[in-house]
Amino acid sequence: MPRRFAPYLTDVQRTDLATMSREELEAWGWRQHELARELANRLGADSRTSSRPPSSDGPYKGSDDGKPPAAPGKTDKPDEKKAARPAGKRPGTKGFWRSQRIVTSAEVAHAPEVCSACRANLGADLERRCVEAHDSLELSRGLMSLQVAATKHVYFAVRCPCGHETVCRPGVGRRSQIEGRRRNLQMSERCLVGPMLATFIAALSVRFRLSRAKIQEFLLDWLGLELGAATINRCVHEFGLASEPVVEQLLQEVRAAEIVHLDETPWHEKGKLRWMWVATTALATIFRVGSRRKEEITALIGDAFLAVCRTETFPTV
Repeated sequence: MPRRFAPYLTDVQRTDLATMSREELEAWGWRQHELARELANRLGADSRTSSRPPSSDGPYKGSDDGKPPAAPGKTDKPDEKKAARPAGKRPGTKGFWRSQRIVTSAEVAHAPEVCSACRANLGADLERRCVEAHDSLELSRGLMSLQVAATKHVYFAVRCPCGHETVCRPGVGRRSQIEGRRRNLQMSERCLVGPMLATFIAALSVRFRLSRAKIQEFLLDWLGLELGAATINRCVHEFGLASEPVVEQLLQEVRAAEIVHLDETPWHEKGKLRWMWVATTALATIFRVGSRRKEEITALIGDAFLAVCRTETFPTV
């Protein structure tokens, strides 16, 4: 189908302008002005200044892997941007406390069973001393229902006949060490959100792409549960930390596969260009956000497939 243009965009000869009246010339010139302004605005629009998706932005915008050459006679100037403020509340800012009262429906007692000194069994007839307690919210799934219940966990200390007192404490798990983080993530049984509810929150964030504020609204509207954005954010990070062993197992399956399908797409993260790599086999699919360096591709698919890939596909810059 031939491309159609507006009537005022067709070829206009200079002799045609001479035959127009003053009013027609003003109207024609104003239409050209509006068209030029619309095209200029469209040319400078991107995903941050319009409703266009981020995938429509140029791949070299904010890239740390490379950028197109500068125009002749021009040199790159260093970015003069102010340092971004760190995420989170400023020190000394007034906090927001829980307004929803937690009503527990069950209580679980945790007491030591063996003396840590003489390894003798600590029977239930020995005197116990409460040392700490905390409430935990957990999600229970029925046949056609979801329900959140609160349980109180109580920890005791028991004195052995040998004179030694053994204290039961909440268990701790993996620890996430990330450079630049103000507080490292520590997995612990002493937490407000239980594992099933934390997994549900992570699914809303990762699988259904809901923001922290949207998850907060969903939990309050549909489950009657009030959680802070910081608690929701911690649940997502705990889920990621707990999933690391599963990811390592999937990586081993990808590297051991006979056929691996590999692809990439631009991925903007914190104003910089990264690349979303996907490696797919018959049984597993792995996503990785990083650069185009060979070292990162090797960590994803192993050395066996690098001989098949062309060297120029993975620049070392």
